[in-house]
Amino acid sequence: MSPVGQLSAPTNRRNDPGYAGGVRGLLWLTWRQHRWTVIGTLVLAAVLVGWMTYLSVELTSLWHQCHETFCAEESPQGRRLGGSSSLVLTLAVLSQVVQWMPLLIGVFVGVPVLTREHEQRTLLLAWSQDVSPQRWLWTRLALLGLFVAAVTSAVAGVSDHLERLQARVAPVSLFEYGPFLNTAMLPAVISLCWFAVGVALGAAIKRTLPAVFGVVVGFVGLTYLVRWRYPTLMEPLTVHRVIGGPGVGVLRDNALVVDGGMIDYGIDGPSGAFDPSGRELSGVELQRLCPPDNGSGRTIACFAEHNLQQHLQYQPGSRIPEFHLIVAGGYLGLTALALLVVWWIVRRTDLSAG
Repeated sequence: MSPVGQLSAPTNRRNDPGYAGGVRGLLWLTWRQHRWTVIGTLVLAAVLVGWMTYLSVELTSLWHQCHETFCAEESPQGRRLGGSSSLVLTLAVLSQVVQWMPLLIGVFVGVPVLTREHEQRTLLLAWSQDVSPQRWLWTRLALLGLFVAAVTSAVAGVSDHLERLQARVAPVSLFEYGPFLNTAMLPAVISLCWFAVGVALGAAIKRTLPAVFGVVVGFVGLTYLVRWRYPTLMEPLTVHRVIGGPGVGVLRDNALVVDGGMIDYGIDGPSGAFDPSGRELSGVELQRLCPPDNGSGRTIACFAEHNLQQHLQYQPGSRIPEFHLIVAGGYLGLTALALLVVWWIVRRTDLSAG
């Protein structure tokens, strides 16, 4: 090789696919470092989407068999949709998988982005190239974030369809916590949030296992906080209805009961049933007035005969989109905060510490 050729070779290092000085190089580097996580996530997402799609077809068939309405409990279709049948258990397991998917994203995709660089002490090498730390960070986050968004959006779309089919064939409310989290784009938004939180905790703690522990604790704590608070994000409506009489329909269209709706027998405290004057009966008074009938239906008829009422606070199903926006907005706000923390930490990172 001529001396000219020997001297010109280094100037073409941008053509090297491993060169980290551009988007192409960072794309190659991201794939090389996260390829097994990406492949595993794609495989698991494909299995989950395929399984839920199969069950959606099965639920659609049951819906048509039940003449496009709720399946009666005593019908063969109703028995498949009730109790602890294999179909019900499978749907419950898949629902839980979708709800815990953001935690897996945070742990396996988010946390390693920076903890791996700290633990392997490769930050100095990665950030001493022609690319700045900020460009390195935002390019990596954009590439992995787009991947997370695409995969979880596919899961969220199929999950939403499956939950809505369940609400068609069985008396299930889409406002209940599980279906609520699994509908619309909430699974994707929450997954992006915990991806960002995982990156932030990894940047702050710089060790994988403690960062993973932080993500797990944060996810569980915030999940239960949302579950506790979301029914009252808007002022509930109040309805007074005769027990066993008309007025039940207001609670049929995916409504969420916030308070009331329970009848307590045989106790000295409040029973949850009110007489026509508005006075709440005790459990003992209610038992004397309408004794339990062991499921024969006489008790409900007795409630109607005496015009006993329930006072309920509820959220109508028409508010579900607004609640989705409120919860999604909260998670997106946490996402923005986590990204701001990551940017601040990276900006202040001492490269000499690796």
